[in-house]
Amino acid sequence: MEDNKNNNSELPEVEQPSNEQGKSTLFAVITGIIMVTIYLGMAFLLVFTTLFVGKVPEWVRYMMGVVFFLYGIYRGYRVYVSRK
Repeated sequence: MEDNKNNNSELPEVEQPSNEQGKSTLFAVITGIIMVTIYLGMAFLLVFTTLFVGKVPEWVRYMMGVVFFLYGIYRGYRVYVSRK
């Protein structure tokens, strides 16, 4: 019985093959870049175009534009840090 207790504390580590791990990392980076582009594009559309004029109050457009811009910058930073 004592042997079972000692064996449980020394479980082998499971490693992913490097090829699969590289694919998932590449996919995450590409997805992150696409999302950053969408967030920054939405910020641009809200603040600098007339697409939402008359549909959304001006203060809401500017506030949401700032939120999308800041979140896009944050996501871009996270993608940059995850690549290192």
